[in-house]
Amino acid sequence: MDEPWSAQERQRVARLCSVLTGDPAAADDLAQETLLQAWRIRDRLTDPTGQGPWLDAIARHVCRRWRVREARLAGHELLLDPASDEVPPTYAATDDLSEVLEQEELVELVERALALLPADTRAVVVARHVDDLGPTEIGARLGLSPEAVSMRLTRGRARLRHVLETELADEPLAQVWVGRHGVAWRPTRMSCVRCGHATTSMRRDHRAGALQLRCDDCDPDGVASSWRLDNPTLSPHLEAVRRPTAVVARMTVWAHGFWLPAMESGRATCTRCASVCVVAPYERSDTEDPLVRRGWSASCPSCGEELTTSFLGLALTFPETRALLRRRPRTRAVPTRTVEGDGRTAVVVALRDDTSGDRVEVLYDDVSSRLRGLVASL
Repeated sequence: MDEPWSAQERQRVARLCSVLTGDPAAADDLAQETLLQAWRIRDRLTDPTGQGPWLDAIARHVCRRWRVREARLAGHELLLDPASDEVPPTYAATDDLSEVLEQEELVELVERALALLPADTRAVVVARHVDDLGPTEIGARLGLSPEAVSMRLTRGRARLRHVLETELADEPLAQVWVGRHGVAWRPTRMSCVRCGHATTSMRRDHRAGALQLRCDDCDPDGVASSWRLDNPTLSPHLEAVRRPTAVVARMTVWAHGFWLPAMESGRATCTRCASVCVVAPYERSDTEDPLVRRGWSASCPSCGEELTTSFLGLALTFPETRALLRRRPRTRAVPTRTVEGDGRTAVVVALRDDTSGDRVEVLYDDVSSRLRGLVASL
């Protein structure tokens, strides 16, 4: 293989690497790495007259990765040296969006993410993180003030994070990012059973170890449903499908088969360690909403795993309720009421479609919280 780089060009790249890193001893090796990488992607150089700037951009990228590696090594050395008074770099200082942009194995993913940004925003992000230019240099290139560059850069980073945490979150390579920083809430087409509006969002957050649902109208800061992704019983159901409606359908069917016999016997098999769980009713003190204030829990004394379901959550698992929601997606829960029968009081949790009047009512004993019956009008 005949190298296209002259000795003069090699020396020029080495001098640039020395300036970029401040380490003349490492400059020759970094220059060699730069030229080797350039040779591998030489087909991307479409205009030979632009070879110098093209090599400079590759050198900046190589030196940036070298600085990250050196910072990590320095941090580890400080952590291993108990006599050191220096403070090692924090996790946030070395593990941010810049580092992801600089990882060679993520080039394809980053290119896809950048392609989803508006052109003007993408130009600023590329100039900063790929070409390693400062705000003044970027402004001169794009005809912007340094302040405008900083504003667009901040906006671009936020948009890029959003893309990595939403549209590309399920990509295997994206797990480098979302595994550390979590994922954003993504809107679904499902209606909220509390308000009847199509404002349900879902996130599959491996960092938090859970798949979660919420209503952006009812409780934008809360979580309506949560299932542990590391639970060996639940995980196969959660990983088998991706569509939000399919996830909910699978979990409600599973929950129906789990909770009804557990409530009847007061015991269940732990979904994590297979020990015997204690199943008992609960009443929350942090809410006055009767739909979710009361319910059932299954607590494992061996491993500490705990599953819960509210009166409303359990009502959603019945085949009649699932059929109503399939036919009438805007079905919603109505305020609970109490009824008397056989000398006992029952709490009625009802779901109704306002247009057709179709409804399902689930009755729970007010004292024991046990299931008393179900009435469907479909």
